[in-house]
Amino acid sequence: MDIITVIVGGLLVLFMLYVILRMSHVIMRNVIVGMEFRKNLARKVDALRLNKMLAALGIDVNSYLHSERVLDIEEHIDRCSTCQNTETCDDQLAQGRVQADSIDYCNNEQSLQRIVAGKPAQES
Repeated sequence: MDIITVIVGGLLVLFMLYVILRMSHVIMRNVIVGMEFRKNLARKVDALRLNKMLAALGIDVNSYLHSERVLDIEEHIDRCSTCQNTETCDDQLAQGRVQADSIDYCNNEQSLQRIVAGKPAQES
């Protein structure tokens, strides 16, 4: 082997090592950012009646956060935070009379019924 082959081979090995290390760093960073994003979503859900509604319908919040699309969760949060039926919702939650087929007062009625039925989200 001549010296040029050794130098080019060494540079290729160094470049591949750089790519592997950089890719590992980016993947780990994305995992950390994703976990923080999910924690923030969980905090938003927890601050709303949506958390109580999910629990009353027997939907585990962690499963909900991991199985539903982020856009759908954000829509649910927006609908819940702008809801005008808070008194009815509070009354139903306090009395423990929340059932998927009788939540017509809830802005998230269709989505929650679909989740309770175990159907996957519809792609828009």
